[in-house]
Amino acid sequence: MEKSVVVLCLLLFSAYSYVSAHNYSPKTLVSTVSKNPILPIFTFTLNKNQEFFIHIGGPYLVRKCNDGLPRPIVPCDSPVCALTRGVSPHQCPLPTNTVINGVCACQATAFEPFQRLCNSDQFTYGDLSISSLNPISPSVTFNNVYYLCIPKPFLVDFPPGVFGLAGLAPTALATWNQLTRPRLGLEKKFALCLPSDENPMNKGAIYFGGGPYKLRNIDARSMLSYTRLIRNPRKLNNYFLGLKGISIKGKRILLAPNAFDFDRNGDGGVTLSTVFPFTMLRSDVYKVFIEAFAQATSDIPRVISTTPLEFCLKSTTNFQVPRIDLELADGVIWKVSPANAMKKVSDDVACLAFVNGGDAAAQAVVIGLHQMENTLVEFDVGRSAFGFSCSLGLVNASCGDFQTRA
Repeated sequence: MEKSVVVLCLLLFSAYSYVSAHNYSPKTLVSTVSKNPILPIFTFTLNKNQEFFIHIGGPYLVRKCNDGLPRPIVPCDSPVCALTRGVSPHQCPLPTNTVINGVCACQATAFEPFQRLCNSDQFTYGDLSISSLNPISPSVTFNNVYYLCIPKPFLVDFPPGVFGLAGLAPTALATWNQLTRPRLGLEKKFALCLPSDENPMNKGAIYFGGGPYKLRNIDARSMLSYTRLIRNPRKLNNYFLGLKGISIKGKRILLAPNAFDFDRNGDGGVTLSTVFPFTMLRSDVYKVFIEAFAQATSDIPRVISTTPLEFCLKSTTNFQVPRIDLELADGVIWKVSPANAMKKVSDDVACLAFVNGGDAAAQAVVIGLHQMENTLVEFDVGRSAFGFSCSLGLVNASCGDFQTRA
């Protein structure tokens, strides 16, 4: 790790102003984030005790509905039903609406990304509550929150206690958009800090509507560097970033000039995912990347790989690997720390946390969970901007240090 990176993060960290609890905006919504020990997913809490899978590629909220009770109908000819059609998962066929008590009831579709299953059912609405950092009102209840009501078998392989999927895509019906209602003065943004897996008890935080994001006694918003979010009209449920190149140890790897461009079908580009555990690189990118990393670590003994990670090294007490930089389109650099670049698989083995997506990968790069862990990331959808901090470990902090209670 270069000293300049650590010094920069420390300077930013020490320069923040103190934020006392009573200065918090009453409009800041927050929940604790947990890493599930069974599936490689992160969840946060709604309705006091219901855990929802954080899915930044999901177009709307999906909830288990197993009580057989009637639910409010969203009419087929309503604007809301039309919105569900516009962002229906591209992996699934459009659903067929049904009639309930003589009324045409809107049906919507969910895509379960682990079993890769599609299921359609009634689109409806109800109440939803979430915590607030306002000490006067530590919980906020929202009425008429739209969601897809799915029977339990659709989520049969989800761990116990996971109640559904919180879709956080850049769509009108996404969970973040329904919680950040204009009349409350909330900003159209959400922020995540996903805890690392070094300690299974570690917690993170998710914020809706803007900060401040109180990390110990400072506001972590000033740690954020920003780049533009790019809209892909063929993939409306994904967040895309502009990427100019990838550097290893300060040297850019040699790729085709259009390696990160979209094609005419909307494939390619660089996106982010809370489904992929590690960053995926399309084969043409991956092969050059691995070769460059191998050259930069030629003095470190290689060891047998472990699926799905193909490049593993013998780690020692003074184990050091070169820094990986993602050179974003507007000149901003996302410096991937060693902790986010490598995955420790045993006491003496660490593997490069990047995987080969194959020749037919839909995107050139999908930034996965491991690269986002222990880092504050902000999706400022209202301003089409994506913010990211350096690894919090560089300032001796972690996601568990964020305030999640009033």
